[in-house]
Amino acid sequence: MPPQMSSIDVIASALEPVTPALGRMSSPDGAVTLMLSDIAEADTAAERLGTERWEQLVRDHHLLVEQILARHDGQVAKFQGDGFLASFGSAHAGLHAAVDLQRTFSAAPAGEQSLSIRVGLHSGFVMGNPEQLMGRNVVLAARIAGQAKGGEILVSSNAREYTASDPSFQFEERGEFHFKGLLGEHTVYAVSWK
Repeated sequence: MPPQMSSIDVIASALEPVTPALGRMSSPDGAVTLMLSDIAEADTAAERLGTERWEQLVRDHHLLVEQILARHDGQVAKFQGDGFLASFGSAHAGLHAAVDLQRTFSAAPAGEQSLSIRVGLHSGFVMGNPEQLMGRNVVLAARIAGQAKGGEILVSSNAREYTASDPSFQFEERGEFHFKGLLGEHTVYAVSWK
């Protein structure tokens, strides 16, 4: 991985091409909720921990992610270093999983300091299958995740709309963004999870 690229950046660049021949995968209402996440400031943490400890931490991270997502009926489509892309048939399940991830990782120390993760979610139509998700909405989910800071959950206006009726979620608008490779402005919201 090039030095200045996060795992989310690597996943996003790999997902930009769209393959029209793939069938569309969707939940009964036609939308899939996509989650992208990685460890914030991973390069610094890897350097601080050393190769062996960092590799073990990433393996442990993958196991925790798989366990938490499975509890919320989520599927990991791809791991890339310390980052991953996952899908959910329900925006509520995806957002509850994001909250669980943040709570789990904020409580788990790694060496002298705890690590934080950043999470982005978007709900929309995708192309592909559970192992190979593609299309504009996957890129949008990656761009939203790329805006998150350590300890943050950011969601699109679509994901917010699907979950706004759930009183356990509180949203704060973070503004409108123009994302590379996508037309128009996209409103992003932070989700309170503490």
